[in-house]
Amino acid sequence: MRPRRLWEGAIIVLAAGLLTACGGPEDEEAPATAAVDAAAATEADQRAQEQAAIPPKPDEDTAAAYIAALKAINPEITKDREPERLVDRGRDQCATIKTFPNEPEKVVMYTNMRFTSPGHPDGFGKATAKQINAVIVEHLCPDLA
Repeated sequence: MRPRRLWEGAIIVLAAGLLTACGGPEDEEAPATAAVDAAAATEADQRAQEQAAIPPKPDEDTAAAYIAALKAINPEITKDREPERLVDRGRDQCATIKTFPNEPEKVVMYTNMRFTSPGHPDGFGKATAKQINAVIVEHLCPDLA
């Protein structure tokens, strides 16, 4: 008896998947299983973010105030950027601020990596990075103030 080749095993797995997708007793449970899997993935993602010190997503009013505050520092920070992307970068920066409380230069370095623009590909500089961090703490992770 010769050993199966990898592609033969892949064909068997693919055929089994097609049979399941085309019908059978598992079809009735698929939506419920998918919902449970999605809920478990969301919970796992939330736990991972908590362990990484990433704060939860802010409500719409808080997010809008955060974006407005960034724009007030320099409109180029928010220009052509999706608000959700800016919020996510701010949330990531919260984790950096919490992780490196005694290393302000490292925190500024990460700010300049996360907040860039075509005119500022290396970030907005030390002074602006400090202002960005103050806005982030005020709106996204006030527990770090």
